[in-house]
Amino acid sequence: MKRITGLFLLLFILAGTASHAQQTYTLEQCVETAVQNSLSIQRSSLQVEAAQSNFRQSKENLLPTISGSATETFRTGRSIDPFTNQFIQTTINSTSVGINAGMTLFNGFQQSNNIRKNRIDYQAAQYDVEQQKQQVAIDVANAYLQVVMAKEQLKVAQAQRASTEAQLKRVQAQYAAGAAAENQVLDLEAQLANDDINIIAAENQLRLAKLNLQQIMNIPLDTAFDVADVQIETITNPYSGQSVESLYQMAARHQYSLKSAELRAQSARISREIAQGRRLPTLSLNAGLSSFYTSSAPEQIFEPDGTTRTVEVPIGYLQSDPSQVVVAQQTVPNGKIVDNRFWNQMDYNLSSFVSINLNIPIYSAGTTRNSIQQSKIQERTAQIQMQETRNQLRQSIEQAYNNLLSAEITYNARLKQVEALERTFRNAEKRFELGGTSFVDYNLAKLNLARAQADLIRAKYEYLFRIKVLDYLTQGNNPNGQ
Repeated sequence: MKRITGLFLLLFILAGTASHAQQTYTLEQCVETAVQNSLSIQRSSLQVEAAQSNFRQSKENLLPTISGSATETFRTGRSIDPFTNQFIQTTINSTSVGINAGMTLFNGFQQSNNIRKNRIDYQAAQYDVEQQKQQVAIDVANAYLQVVMAKEQLKVAQAQRASTEAQLKRVQAQYAAGAAAENQVLDLEAQLANDDINIIAAENQLRLAKLNLQQIMNIPLDTAFDVADVQIETITNPYSGQSVESLYQMAARHQYSLKSAELRAQSARISREIAQGRRLPTLSLNAGLSSFYTSSAPEQIFEPDGTTRTVEVPIGYLQSDPSQVVVAQQTVPNGKIVDNRFWNQMDYNLSSFVSINLNIPIYSAGTTRNSIQQSKIQERTAQIQMQETRNQLRQSIEQAYNNLLSAEITYNARLKQVEALERTFRNAEKRFELGGTSFVDYNLAKLNLARAQADLIRAKYEYLFRIKVLDYLTQGNNPNGQ
């Protein structure tokens, strides 16, 4: 912010002085206030935050996704026992928990390209905000110029009245001494009233100019509002002798609007690459851990300890002597009876898995082909918009350059006109005082001079403004090359 407003402070070569009676704004303060209060800039700043969020999310998409789950189930009637996988006819409840993780290992470079695209979109959104700040600054500068110009025109009107009032006092003294006619006094009194009307018109114009500036700054109308005066001694054209093409090349390196358009074209090209990546296989890795509890399981179970023993197990009776039991040796595990409640079941039923999945796209009902075609159209549209931005910039340079030449010619002509009319008025004033000319001729010379002075003020600020517009176009946020 300081960089933008500080540089635009050079727009009119300001040397501001604060007023003790009023709240006086310098150009820098006006620009700062306008940028802070601009709703369009605030809206664009939110778009920057959204683009930044998308960029951050695209990078986080490279990380695995992890999710947990828990389920509590109640069953009545005939169902399968989760513990034995046998049919049972009872009411049971079961609890299952799990955690799963997965990540994409390869998906046709879509993730990496999406990161590139979102980074470019984020940067383009930042350029858009800077472009809006520059536009607000130039609008404020133009409105600031109108206020300063209106103040100078008011000073000219007040000076004209002071001159008329001094001349009236002189003629009144002559009339009292019998050296002047009464009509001369009456004519000057009428002229003084006309000067008062001109002052009122100038004051109204100043109020309207201030109101326009305050509206651009988006601040309430404040009767104490004023702007710092501008001291301008000489104006020279820094672009004299330069070609329009060289000015365009300078502008192409600094204008945020063109930079943003170029980035949008790059983003559209990457979008096409993302769409084309959907034709390639996708490789993903998944893993999970789960366990469960069921109320149908016995409260105690036998838990082997890893060792075995041999026991004799009856397998029948002798046919010749049914009292004799036939036994066989059988190996059985050693162990103990353990509790089979909630946490024991969770530990006993714990299981995990790891899987690698390969998804090969074969046919997607034409959606991939259509997506690629649409992305190509968007890419071409972005390229056209970039070229349109370049053409608009070139046309703006051409227009600004021609406006500058016209303003320079007009200013120099107005300057010579005022110098000539000042000599004419001084001569008419002396002749009028000596009675060598009529009041009509004197007043005409005075009106011509006042009109020329007002035209010179407008031409002066128009000339200066045209120089600074070209500064803005060719040097962006760094007018005057600083």
